[in-house]
Amino acid sequence: MLRERWRGIIVASVLLVFAFTVAGSGRAIAQQPTAAEEMHAGVLAYKFSDYPGATEHFRAALELNPNLPQARLFLATALAQQYIAGDDTPSNVALAEQALDEFKKVLNDDPTEVERYKCIVPVASLNFNLKHFGLSREYYGQAIGLKPDDAHNYFMLGLMDWMEASRVRTKTRSEMKLGESEMLSDPAACAALREANQKDVEDGIQRMQKALELQPADGDAMAYLNLLYRERAEYECDDAEVRKADLKTADEWVDKAVAVKKAVTEKPAAAPETVPPPQ
Repeated sequence: MLRERWRGIIVASVLLVFAFTVAGSGRAIAQQPTAAEEMHAGVLAYKFSDYPGATEHFRAALELNPNLPQARLFLATALAQQYIAGDDTPSNVALAEQALDEFKKVLNDDPTEVERYKCIVPVASLNFNLKHFGLSREYYGQAIGLKPDDAHNYFMLGLMDWMEASRVRTKTRSEMKLGESEMLSDPAACAALREANQKDVEDGIQRMQKALELQPADGDAMAYLNLLYRERAEYECDDAEVRKADLKTADEWVDKAVAVKKAVTEKPAAAPETVPPPQ
């Protein structure tokens, strides 16, 4: 009788442990986050600038539901936010490459026009910072096709036009051993530089002018217009009046850029918004 009693106690104990184990497993299953919950957590982490945390949540959401285009777009954006432009360390470059891979997956999955634009611009920007200028030009061109009223895309193309013209002009001047204040005067050298740079310079001027048409107070676009006019003046040694006119225009853009930047620094800070009292 005593043995049967202890056996009953042991069986009851085992059943109780089993019951707690099953209940605990049920709670664990019930508490496993859904793809939507991972998305929500990722968005919150992103809003608080926790980009690594956001990355993990968006990855988890995709593991739970691979058919979430928004999750992949958000994942790509969170990865891109962690990339530091100008840092060529392998780990930093890897972040940019991971972001590019995810953006391209979104682009290959029949995105909406809005989603496509949100992918193309950062892909253009990442390629620019990775010094893949040909790809960057291609994607900024696509961005203009999708949204022709965004000044930034024209500015970036104009910037690359100037960068290429500046590179060629610097090389030419170095080969001719010109001093800082000297301008090209050799007719053959001027003709060669015009041949190499004229298209980039003219395209750059037009793009910066378009950027300013869309965003008239862009001091950076004004500053680069100044530089582009100076690039053009450099190869105009066969026409002193044209060179003089371009240098004058360049100076005028410098003055405008300085005035805009001064106006921005002197602009009073906006008054903080007042929060209405609770009703």
